[in-house]
Amino acid sequence: MAEKDNRMIPFDRAHIALNIIEQITKQIDSFTPQQRIFAEFVLQNPESIAFLSITELAKKAEVSEATIVRFCNSLGYDGFAQLSREIQQDIQNELSTAGRFQLVHNMKAYTVEGQGLSSFERVITSEIENLTDLIKSIKSADFYRCIDMMAKADRITIIGCMGSSCLAIFFGYTLAKIFPHVDVINDHTVNAHAIINSLNDNSLVFLISFPRYPKKSFELGRIAAQRGAKIIAITNSHISPVVPLANLSFFIPVGIPSYVDAYAAPVTFIHTLISEFSEKNPEITAQRLKQFDEYASEMDLFLKSKVKGKPKNKEE
Repeated sequence: MAEKDNRMIPFDRAHIALNIIEQITKQIDSFTPQQRIFAEFVLQNPESIAFLSITELAKKAEVSEATIVRFCNSLGYDGFAQLSREIQQDIQNELSTAGRFQLVHNMKAYTVEGQGLSSFERVITSEIENLTDLIKSIKSADFYRCIDMMAKADRITIIGCMGSSCLAIFFGYTLAKIFPHVDVINDHTVNAHAIINSLNDNSLVFLISFPRYPKKSFELGRIAAQRGAKIIAITNSHISPVVPLANLSFFIPVGIPSYVDAYAAPVTFIHTLISEFSEKNPEITAQRLKQFDEYASEMDLFLKSKVKGKPKNKEE
């Protein structure tokens, strides 16, 4: 049987971890012999740091895990996890959708003795890591400041285009059950124009934008800011283009398990915002949810299950 070829399929690395490569090149003469071996491996395979575990990297580069940790420290990182996350972010920001798919496909084969995670395991593991990082990334003071801004707003508008449109729709649908004036914008339309023009300095806009940062989201956020609305950005990085528009920004991890956007953390963050906001004034929340239930019943919005208990076998 022919030996499995674990070599990676060539692809354009022009945008991957350019800063890391420059750092390593500048410092390579100061590394220990073992660190230099690992440095050479990283220069040839910078994308491997984003997708391989530290154990897999150590085996591939034939160095110890301790060497990798010291290597990361010498570059100014707290450890391997921080370096890995930064490279993932570079990839997320710069690579095309096709490029992301190709990279993940390449890395799937590029594992120790072919014993990598399955796609199912890889995606779930990545989303769990994103949720763990979410807890660390949100400052309590900023979170409660956001809740206060929501409570004081005369209307709340949620902007999210392309991939983020699903987040905007979910946010808007759920929030509208307990807040009387909620609008969702996910494209340039006549309706969007009317919504934007209704904004004022008492209005609040949630601007949701993740790589590769749709231009429409930025333009809509810019116009909303010009109308005087306060902007809260839900994005992934301090270098996100929507951050300069925002009065308050939340950085939500969306690591790359595939070419599909990893949105478990943003959905969870939206869930926490709405849950906290609903509990700020429980009497009003209960009243509005009752009104929603009455409307849903009147309009017959949901299917009603008529089967109770265990279904009988047809042969019985």
